[in-house]
Amino acid sequence: MRLPPRKQRDFLKIGELAELLSTTPRTIRLYEELGVLGPARTEAGTRLYAAKDVKRMDVALRLSRSGVNLELIASLATLRAECPTGTQAAATVLPQLSALQADIRASIEQLGKLEQDIATARDLIRQCEHCPNRPNRTDCPQCPVDKNVDLSDIARLIWDPDCP
Repeated sequence: MRLPPRKQRDFLKIGELAELLSTTPRTIRLYEELGVLGPARTEAGTRLYAAKDVKRMDVALRLSRSGVNLELIASLATLRAECPTGTQAAATVLPQLSALQADIRASIEQLGKLEQDIATARDLIRQCEHCPNRPNRTDCPQCPVDKNVDLSDIARLIWDPDCP
């Protein structure tokens, strides 16, 4: 049996889902193996993803792209269904959500510090914008960047201390 064109159906095949979410079919199969997705299948075995699958995969990918490990994503996607009562589900899931929230807050704090360091590095490097000298210690011995490079870790990465 041949499937109707995409516009005439309310489900997606794996390649279509991958394209929609800017990922690969292999990644989608991995998330399926982890229990995040459970697509329907045709008699021939073609995976069919409904709107709920699209949303679950989108959330899982956003978590992964934010640094959340696959084990935690899989756990969040499957834990509730394994619990016999709402009380147990809440007791099991809520601590994981709290830990995830704490990790995200820590990441946001780290990213904020990194953003500030990048701004400092940009301010330092801007001092070279109209400098006619080669950007090294030999040709520009009074380089203001070199003199202040330790104000930024990113600037230190750019202005390697072992380069002349």
